[in-house]
Amino acid sequence: MTKIAFDGRPAQRLPHSYRRLLDLFLHSARELGWNVELWTDGPLHPECNDYASITRPFPSPSERLDVDVFWSTTPNYFTRFDTRSIATVCDVNPILPDERNFISHTYRAVRFRRRVKKVFRRNWRVATDSEDARTRLTAEFSSGADKLGVVPLYADPSLKRISNSTRDKLLAELGLEAGYLYFVGGFRQHKNWSGLIKAYGRLPGKLRNQHPLVFSGSVGRDLSLAQRLMQDLGITDNVRILGETPEQYLAALYSGAEIFVFPTFMEGFGLPPLEAMQCGTPVIATDRTAVPEVLGDAPLYIEPDDPADIARAIQEVLADPNLQNQLRQAGLQKAAEYNAGRTGAAMRGLLSVD
Repeated sequence: MTKIAFDGRPAQRLPHSYRRLLDLFLHSARELGWNVELWTDGPLHPECNDYASITRPFPSPSERLDVDVFWSTTPNYFTRFDTRSIATVCDVNPILPDERNFISHTYRAVRFRRRVKKVFRRNWRVATDSEDARTRLTAEFSSGADKLGVVPLYADPSLKRISNSTRDKLLAELGLEAGYLYFVGGFRQHKNWSGLIKAYGRLPGKLRNQHPLVFSGSVGRDLSLAQRLMQDLGITDNVRILGETPEQYLAALYSGAEIFVFPTFMEGFGLPPLEAMQCGTPVIATDRTAVPEVLGDAPLYIEPDDPADIARAIQEVLADPNLQNQLRQAGLQKAAEYNAGRTGAAMRGLLSVD
């Protein structure tokens, strides 16, 4: 039986993308019947206490290891063990063109290239999330192409449409009512939060009053920029920025959305729109990088550089119940194509590469 140790440090922090990956990989490994451990260097976050039974401290350098593979869901931790190791590099976003000035972008790209070169040098295998990401990584780091494999993600089965009464109770705790436009993601430039806010500002006032815009996810330094933009557009009263939101609310947030809007510039996979689809929410999505590969014909695509196009798509979906139902049904079918078994098969395939 294969025994895998996962780097458990993401489970020590607030919810974030690396922790979501860890959850999905752990569940997939268990679906395969593998024996799994979680190695940590501190206490688990309370939301991850159900992992306590498989958690152990990081072994010392001299300790004899009894695992077949050590797998990290991030490229940021470098821990040498006397066993085969796998790291995950989700995308090449830091080296793609963005709105940063030349110096800032160059510095970020140089740091990323150095880190990923180290990932390929130190690890037995490297996982990424999509064929788009693999193609881009191979183009940048061709010497590591033979180590690279695709392990697709999937929406957690617990994220599914819930009853209206349960949904409304949870939303009320957040000060929300169903019917809003929703986005999940950090306030980072490549997520195109500014494009979404500008598009929302183009909607007629009546629509904005009927359908507030709700963001959840880390806010960081760009929060003040977002608040200033909302003030300039006169839409502050119609926008809610929740910040990091406990996992217990996520299914309610997806289920309560009239539309999930995902206008990002670059993604290695694009998990949030897949989660929204699994909750039966119509999705409007970017036509860039890995998103069309993952979502196929299930969403209504937009040009993320054009706030007018984003606003047009939002109005089109809001005005057409038939289109809403078409997107909802297509999304449910697409989300069902991704599951723990598919991810587990890809994990097993990566381990069996000669």
